[in-house]
Amino acid sequence: MKKLLAVLLTMGLVLGMTGCSGGSGGTAGGAAGDDPALSEGMETTESSGKVETDIKVSEDKIQAASEETLGDWEVAYTEKYAPSGEEEYTWGFIDMGFEDTFTTKIRNTFVSYCEKNFPNVKVLEADGELDPNVQLQLAENFIAQGVDCIIIIPQDADGCVGVVDTCMAEGMPLVCLNSVIHSDHLEKEIGYVGSSNYEAGKLQAEWLIENVDDTDPVVMCYQKGSDGYDHSAQRHNGLFETLDAAGYNYDLKAVLISEYMRDIAMTNAEDWITSFSDEVQVIPCCNDESAMGTLQAYQAAGLADKVKILGIDANQDCLKEVKAGNIACTVFQNAMGQAKWGAVSAYDACVNGKKETVSFSIPFETVDAKNVEEYLD
Repeated sequence: MKKLLAVLLTMGLVLGMTGCSGGSGGTAGGAAGDDPALSEGMETTESSGKVETDIKVSEDKIQAASEETLGDWEVAYTEKYAPSGEEEYTWGFIDMGFEDTFTTKIRNTFVSYCEKNFPNVKVLEADGELDPNVQLQLAENFIAQGVDCIIIIPQDADGCVGVVDTCMAEGMPLVCLNSVIHSDHLEKEIGYVGSSNYEAGKLQAEWLIENVDDTDPVVMCYQKGSDGYDHSAQRHNGLFETLDAAGYNYDLKAVLISEYMRDIAMTNAEDWITSFSDEVQVIPCCNDESAMGTLQAYQAAGLADKVKILGIDANQDCLKEVKAGNIACTVFQNAMGQAKWGAVSAYDACVNGKKETVSFSIPFETVDAKNVEEYLD
């Protein structure tokens, strides 16, 4: 059973990090770079610089705060990045939007981790309201307040370029969590801690290829994320490019935009039930909220046993449906890992004053009936 990780607490025990003491459905909940394997600038455990997308970065699988429980990659990270110090810092955290449950989970974990491990850091939280213009204004406000570092979960890869430009012009350290910003400064002067959404779609495709026979064309519909979002395109491309590369035999009947929302996904699925009855065999979804809305529509129509639904994020309600056999699989996105290593990146930038802020790669993990118990609370 997955629990909160002790890995960064272990960093404090093993490597002398100061102040280690005792101590949330979403919308987008996604992060991605344009390169399906993430860019070479991210920290990895290989000297070649190639990201290992199959390594286990899920710190919450670790039960004991002892060095022996750490994976090799975790030991390497903690040995290289265990910043400590007594100087007080104030950080500005700009969430994508407080209404987004997944990014709220990241934000809450970030704040909690800082309270436990960086008691000399004060975190100011701000609601980006799912608007890049609001996020830019908040960044400008934080700079005017004199914060020492800004952490942002960007709402839009292109719309938030202004945040990068403003921070660069003002010499303000900036760490992007969960979602990328389309800037040449990312993973250089600007840190990025997140996961490849292309990999999430690829994992969905690999599960489908392994588990659903395609002797006859597999009839599919797809619940797509909001247009204009980098993570929407990457999850879609990772899925269908992988299926096509493998020569998988499928018949895509429809693609509708769910906006990452349960109610919209439910309406989309109801339309498919009206149009195709029980013909649809598989519905991959851009996130778990969309998967849950799809399930609700098919359950209401008495057709839930006719369709395999695939999600992304591994939210607890979706995991329960995986265990019950109602959802075929989901893909675990490590909010805790992103939050904690994001805090390390920000602290490292403040303490060391580096021109290049460290970036960390956090891979996705496939969850189905075989391993769902590991992820349930």
